[in-house]
Amino acid sequence: MKKFAGCLSLAMLTIIAASGCHKAAHQSSLATPSLPALIGNTDKLESQLSIARIQEHQGQLREAAERYTQLAQKNPKNATIPHRLGVIESKNGNHQAANQYFRQSLELNPHDAEVLTDWGYSLFLQGKLSEAETALRRALNEVPGEERATNNLALVLGHAGKSEESLALFRQVSGEASAWVNLGYVHVSLGEGEKAAECFAKALSLDDKLESAANALVQIAELKQQATRRAAREQQIASSKAARAKAKAKDSDDSIVQVVAESTAGDTAQGGSVVSHAHATVRAKSSLSVNSANYTSSAPSR
Repeated sequence: MKKFAGCLSLAMLTIIAASGCHKAAHQSSLATPSLPALIGNTDKLESQLSIARIQEHQGQLREAAERYTQLAQKNPKNATIPHRLGVIESKNGNHQAANQYFRQSLELNPHDAEVLTDWGYSLFLQGKLSEAETALRRALNEVPGEERATNNLALVLGHAGKSEESLALFRQVSGEASAWVNLGYVHVSLGEGEKAAECFAKALSLDDKLESAANALVQIAELKQQATRRAAREQQIASSKAARAKAKAKDSDDSIVQVVAESTAGDTAQGGSVVSHAHATVRAKSSLSVNSANYTSSAPSR
């Protein structure tokens, strides 16, 4: 079951990418900047920030970061700049730098719900669920019911094992059936295939036209079959190896017995030769003694 769960989490990422997610529990919840129009003098701060945001949107993260860094040197009190740098560093996987930028932005503007929401999601990506929950709850205290913060908090709570609270929050932003789909995706990322299947089945019972749930169930069934076949193959290979090892051990034992038998036979034959030689020696000595006796007895007496 563990192997099935591991395969499930990887394969289901494909499902999510293909079918989408209702207020996606697994799509990136870092804020994507809008595309503001460039008006007037592009040397002004707002114009430069707009250019940097466009670069972000187009995936030019290195260029955007360089521009933000230059702007930060001239505008150290601007909270937007470290916020955007935090988002970029988080996307690049530089979490330590991201945390520093988010903290810097909040020091300049402690009540910015958008910064708190982005930092909360970044902390979630780092696996710091407790800290992520704290940041997201702070965001919702600033802007109650804010959709992105609510969705991110549902995601965090689901991964923390608080499924009921997670489901309740998903309901607030996506409705009943889609909420079950999102919770299913949470279980997928945790490798909990059976629980995920139950969530997708529940979603279909509420809305039988929900393609994302139907596709997910089909994929889970296929993956389970693949896992079963793979387990059977592995068992067969293990049994074959064990049989070969047993046969090899038997051959080795037979060889040892044969060597011992041959060695014993050789020792027996050699022992017979020694006995025969001993008998011959005794006879020779016996003859010598007789001859000596005869020689002595034939000597003239005085």
